[in-house]
Amino acid sequence: MYKDLFNSHFSERKKLNLMTAITGWEPWSWRVVGITIDAVGLVKENNGHSSSARELVRDHYFQGRTETYKKMLSKLLSFDDWWSEFWNNDRTILMTKEEHRFRTSESYSGIKKDYFEIVWQNGYFISGKVAGYLFVKKYEGDFILSIFGDYVRPNKLYHENRPRTLEYYSPKWERINEK
Repeated sequence: MYKDLFNSHFSERKKLNLMTAITGWEPWSWRVVGITIDAVGLVKENNGHSSSARELVRDHYFQGRTETYKKMLSKLLSFDDWWSEFWNNDRTILMTKEEHRFRTSESYSGIKKDYFEIVWQNGYFISGKVAGYLFVKKYEGDFILSIFGDYVRPNKLYHENRPRTLEYYSPKWERINEK
């Protein structure tokens, strides 16, 4: 399908959309390999309830999907090279919608490496059949609380007049506030 799409006369936009259709909605696509401190804090605030998922997004943190697909469509790749490019860059980090919105802002200092790693093979946060990802309190909610919940504390400096400070912090990184 990739080769046919590459050789087609479709517009770049249509090719990019079709790449998403080809690779999306599989249980292993958009695999979650990490979760931010604020995302853990939000889940903790909601006691692991599935309603947390409405405030969380999977972000292609390492390289945007569009950038990955543009690379794949710039020259015809062998299957191994195509798969490697896709697989390495389809990893996502679970973050709050606020983090996602400000991630590209110049005033946002970034998530850096302050996220907890998740072993995606354990089967949490798999892609839904049509869109989104699965989040059930009994599985994903309890998993986050039991593994990461004790590492996240409310940030008492959050409400001071500072641009985009974190709502939560993790003593694991001894990071109390971004200045």
